Parts: sequence; structure tokens; C-alpha cells
Amino acid sequence: MKVEKKELDALTAELTLVIEKSDYLPEYESQLKTYQQKAQLKGFRKGKTPLGMIKKMYGLATMQESVSKILGEKINEIITGDEIKIIGEPLFLDEDNVPEIDHHNPQDYSYRFEIGIEPEFEVQGAGEEDRYERKQIIISDEMIDEEMELAFKKLGEQKEVEGKFEEGDIAYLKIKELHGKKPVEDGITSEFSVLWEDLTENNKKFLKGKSIGDQFEIDIYNLEKDLSRENVVKYFLKLNPEEEGVVIPEADIFYAEITKITRLVKPEMNQDFFDKYFGKDQVSSEEEGREKIKSFLQDHFDRESINLINREIMQNLVDSNEFDLPEGFLKKWVTREKEMSDEEFTSFLKELKWRIIKKKLVDRHEIKVEEKEILDYFVQMIRNYSPYIDEASLKNTVFSLMKNREQVNTAVEHVSSGKLFDALREVVKISEKEISKDDFMEKVKEINQMAK
Repeated sequence: MKVEKKELDALTAELTLVIEKSDYLPEYESQLKTYQQKAQLKGFRKGKTPLGMIKKMYGLATMQESVSKILGEKINEIITGDEIKIIGEPLFLDEDNVPEIDHHNPQDYSYRFEIGIEPEFEVQGAGEEDRYERKQIIISDEMIDEEMELAFKKLGEQKEVEGKFEEGDIAYLKIKELHGKKPVEDGITSEFSVLWEDLTENNKKFLKGKSIGDQFEIDIYNLEKDLSRENVVKYFLKLNPEEEGVVIPEADIFYAEITKITRLVKPEMNQDFFDKYFGKDQVSSEEEGREKIKSFLQDHFDRESINLINREIMQNLVDSNEFDLPEGFLKKWVTREKEMSDEEFTSFLKELKWRIIKKKLVDRHEIKVEEKEILDYFVQMIRNYSPYIDEASLKNTVFSLMKNREQVNTAVEHVSSGKLFDALREVVKISEKEISKDDFMEKVKEINQMAK
């Protein structure tokens, strides 16, 4: 096979692949002999059908398959090989003028493709001279208090109370449709509950201190914050507008009565509480519980701190390395099946830029992903979604994922990224800085905005 490359500009080229007769005829003739051996046509013994008849029946399709196979293998070799570092996939230039295969007169066939080429550059921002700062979150008493409060809420019990509605309670309301100031005879009635946390600020003030049996008028569409009119109709009025004959009341104001109030009753801080929340015999006092929570929080934020510095390294690498891309080619490549907005294309170019930088760093640090690492990735992913999955189901699911090329590629991407950042953190200089949780979350927000 002949491969001819003609540069169109610095980052695009035209490849002409010439498939010669000597490339595809051996495969073609081998396939015909296979057909001949299997053929059992009337008047001929199995395997004795004349080759000329086999060619007449299968020749064209077989030669097309043989040429396509050789072409596909070469394209795949170009995409995965290192001889030409291409971006994306080759674009076929002769869609309207595809070479016509003639199995009666075998000849050489030429196919032209446009390719994008990776830019040449040395990666900056990932050497021994580069400095980064790892944010070490201070685990405060307030953070531990918040987690203890969550533990109480998780193990607490909602109990009906006779007192007044207050912060943290749930109120059960019965509503009736109004016409003016009077209930509508045979009008809409409904019952539902509202959580204190979901109420608008005005309704918190309005309902606070009210008791069971209190009656009032209320705008149900502005009762809870961030609840759409569609969901009010669905959850408060319990109506389905799509059902035949259903009429949605025009008025927003309904008559309401509090029928019940429930309040979260916290459990006692005793051994039963500790066992339920931390695990049997893991904690035996409030002090030990707070230390356990502090340890959990520290482990969590240590991982988040690593994730943040990885993001900062990545963002710095993208910002520090300026290089051109074959945008004209890429635009044609990514829009060959569907249109892409300018904003989407800009986002695509930014992601591609990181992939090119990453590829060079993976090569520099000789990052390899082993099959066991892919298996471990799938096991962890499945356990994150189904912590209590049995071993047989786990193995079957992993086996299924290992047969899915797209899933395997995703796993390789995640594992290689993790290993690369581990390697980069060993090279660059990293200093430690203590930071509050709020300041840390602000840093996360900033890096997320930069990544958009």
C-alpha cells in the first residue's frame, strides 16, 4: 500500500491511501475459495462448484469487503500509531466520488482523507520549578457540631405535638377552594404537609406560632420557595391537568386549616445511639463520637483537597500552554453528524487542548493502565452505587462492563488521569496552607467557574 501525505497547512494534511492489487487480492481469492468449499449448488457436489460461477455470484461483494478491510485496518493503524500524530479521525474527501470496484478487472484504488495534526510543543507548568498550594481544611468544632446535629436528625423520630408551629416542624394542612371569601360548594379540597425549611420567609413568619385548628387564607402558589405552579397543582391540589375533565381553579387563595403538627424528637445520646450511627462498639462516649466525626471529616476533606489541587494543576497547565489547533478541520469533523453551536465548539476545543497536554504528560511519565486497575475501578464504581451488592452479581456486572469498549475507555481515562496527577504531585513543589471550610468551598467555586 502506498501512503502519500500532502501538507495543506501547518496542522492539516491530505492523505492519499493507494490500495494496490497485491494488498487485497490474496484476501479476495482466499474468501472465494472458502465460498467454493462451502457452496452446494444444484448439479454440483459440495465444494466442486466452478470458481468462475462462485466469482459471478460473490465476486463483487467479496472484493469490496477485501478492499474495505485493508482500508479500515490502515486507517486504524494511522489513528492509533505514532507515525502521524493525528487529532480526531481522518475525513474522507471523496464521498461523492467513491472508487468503483471492478472484480472483473482488479486494479489499484485511491482514497483521499483530510487529517488534523497535533501541534508540537513542550509542556510548561509541570516541572520541579512549578509551585502549587494545597489547601488544608481546618476541622472546627462548629463543623463537628453540624455533623452531630445531622446524626440526631437521621436517627430522630417525627412525633405529633400539641404545641405551636415552630422552626423545624412539619405542618399538615387541609385546604378548600374559595370563591371570594366563601368556600366553593363541591370545590377542590386537598390535604398535604409542608416543612418549615421549604416555606418562603413570609410564610415562616405568618405560620410561626399557629396551632392545630387555626384557620386562615393562604396563597398556595407562594407557600413554598422554588416550587413551580405545575408542582403545586400536582402535589398540593393533587390534580393531573392532562386528565379529561380536570379543571384547575383560577384563584390562588385557598382556605386552610392546620390539622396536625409533627416535630423531630432527638434520640438520647446513649450507647444505642452510638451503635446505630457509628457501628456496634465503635464509640462509647460523646467525646469519642466527636473524635470519630473529626476523623471522618478530615479524611473527606483530605480527598477533596487533593481533588482541588489536581483541578488547579490542570487549569494551570491549560492556561500556561498556548498552541494552535486545526480549528477548520475540527469544525468539519465534529459537525459531520450534527451541528454544534459556537459556545459548544469553544468548550470542545478547551477539552481537546487538555487532552493533548495530558497525552504528552502521560507519555513523559510513562503512565500505563493495567487490566487489574480497570477491574478495580469497575468494582469501586459498582460498590459506590450498590454498597450491598452480592459477590456473584458484582462479578457478573464487572464482566459485562469489561466487554463494553466505551466503558473500558472511560475507565482507562479515569485511572490514567488519577495516576498522572499522582505523578505530577511528586514532581511539582507543593506547600500546605490551612483554610476554613467556607474559604475552601469558595476556591472550589472559583476553579469550577474557570473551567467553564
